[in-house]
Amino acid sequence: MNLTRELVAAIDIGTLRTRGAIGRFTTDGKLEIVAFCEALTQGVRNGVVVNIDEAASSVKTVISSLENSLNLKVRKVFAGISGQKICNRQSVGYRMTDNGEVTQSIINSLIGEAQRYGSGPGEKVYHLTPQEFIVDGERGVNNPVGMAGHRVDAAFTVISASEMYEQNLRRSIEKAGYELAGAFINPYVQGAGFLSKDEKEAGVILIDFGAGTTGVSLYYENKLRLAAELPFGGNVISNDIREGCNIIPRHAEMVKIQCGYAFSELVPDNKFAQIPEVEGWHAKEISFRNLSGIIQARLEEIIEGINYQLESTKLLNKLGAGIVLAGGGSNMRGIDKLVSYMTGFDVRFGKPVVPINKDLYSEQVMNAASANLMGLLINGLFQARNQKYPAGMIVSNTSGEEPKKQQVKSQGSGLKNMVSDLFGIAKNGINGLMSDEDSEIN
Repeated sequence: MNLTRELVAAIDIGTLRTRGAIGRFTTDGKLEIVAFCEALTQGVRNGVVVNIDEAASSVKTVISSLENSLNLKVRKVFAGISGQKICNRQSVGYRMTDNGEVTQSIINSLIGEAQRYGSGPGEKVYHLTPQEFIVDGERGVNNPVGMAGHRVDAAFTVISASEMYEQNLRRSIEKAGYELAGAFINPYVQGAGFLSKDEKEAGVILIDFGAGTTGVSLYYENKLRLAAELPFGGNVISNDIREGCNIIPRHAEMVKIQCGYAFSELVPDNKFAQIPEVEGWHAKEISFRNLSGIIQARLEEIIEGINYQLESTKLLNKLGAGIVLAGGGSNMRGIDKLVSYMTGFDVRFGKPVVPINKDLYSEQVMNAASANLMGLLINGLFQARNQKYPAGMIVSNTSGEEPKKQQVKSQGSGLKNMVSDLFGIAKNGINGLMSDEDSEIN
């Protein structure tokens, strides 16, 4: 097979930065990232595209860099959907069997019903994860196909979002000269490369602190139970510092990164940040403790919003693996202590758990900020592989010539067993709706 056909491009259009990557699965199941680029984002607010031309410029900058690094042409990319109007709904239904046996067609009928009635006006269903099947009152069935029974009940979590999100995302990508190969809800994919199967089985929460949004996902018994997003992130903290300290936005961002603490109990005494005089603004000193008070107050509001989302699942007393922090905002000093204090869970910082080639772009991807991009790339690769790697997604600029690729040493164990449960797809033609990790339906 032509190696360019096995390549997939993914782009994470964040509020602050746009990141892109091209990768493939190697023959031994490892994730190989062959190109990476990032640039500042324009035209996006709180994760949502608000200016098509500016967002298209950011997309073009990143993808062009990926193309130039490999001497190839990207035609289609996978991207993520972000925003406040991401909805999680529970859908239940039942069917009676014809011959005393649960068939695949019965399950497909239940899936189709959940898809039809799982979204509101102006929304589109993106992912559908089975929570439980019940056959003649027998609960906890994961794969009911072939079982004897007269009635099968099903419960699903349906994840939908405003159709406007994808429409504006698609227009931005097309304006840049590319096509949207597929879209995933960001909180749905963020755990793909950062959470192990054991953590998902025991019960785990992933919180992705971004610049414009905060994503939260919850897994229990290896099933995704919640994928939501809050329209607040690091930008509102910077704005609070700007207003509270009466300084310009650039200095507010700088002092947040260099001097900020999320938990005031960790702040050193009698330390001050020096703000230089610029453009008529007088030089001033800002107490680390006052700065921390501003940061902590806003973070507490964000975490309270996260707690509200988590409590709706009624699973908090069952989780055994705690909380994993991701996103650029997780670099804030003491944020793990504050999250643990407010939630009561053990907290660790996230990093990729899937085996990837660490010699290539390790600094860019082996960090907490790469959760979204990593998830988009993995899910895009699984979708492309399920479709037998459709031709024309990425092609060489010169006919018959393979893309340039850096030679690196093979590392890590096989990816297949670790991430085979990560990509959500419905069986028998209902693409992109139902998760293999949750259904195990053949």
